[in-house]
Amino acid sequence: MDLITEMGYLSWFAIGVLLMLAELFVPGTYLIWFGFSAFAMGIIVSIFSLSAIEILVLFALISAVFAGFGWYAYAKVLNKTKVPEKYKYLNDMAGAHIGKIYNLSEDVVDGRAKAKVGDSFWLVEIDEPLKKGAKVKITDVKDGVILVAEKF
Repeated sequence: MDLITEMGYLSWFAIGVLLMLAELFVPGTYLIWFGFSAFAMGIIVSIFSLSAIEILVLFALISAVFAGFGWYAYAKVLNKTKVPEKYKYLNDMAGAHIGKIYNLSEDVVDGRAKAKVGDSFWLVEIDEPLKKGAKVKITDVKDGVILVAEKF
């Protein structure tokens, strides 16, 4: 605890620089906000004389404020970013089938059947009793693996 109380503003600035440099090597964007918190602590420590507990609590509170600001700022940026339609389902293999038409490879039993999609078979959920070979249009995805369809 004595080490924390003996840390001067230069130590906090050094920690801030190290955290910001670490941001370059760590995936994500969260260490930069702790770096800003360390800079703020450097300023506070240069003005006030605080105990170790006060320093730790203050650093945690300032870090939470900066992290909240970062979350808010990135949410604003991401909400304004428009993804082109052709990339909408880039990492959603089931979602990429929405709006497409497939033939059933078996009869509908209890509201489910399989449809041949490319070189594989996908489970299709449909309310109508259709026979093998019927055309269905995919309207939604359920649980990420079940294609919800309607008669085409």
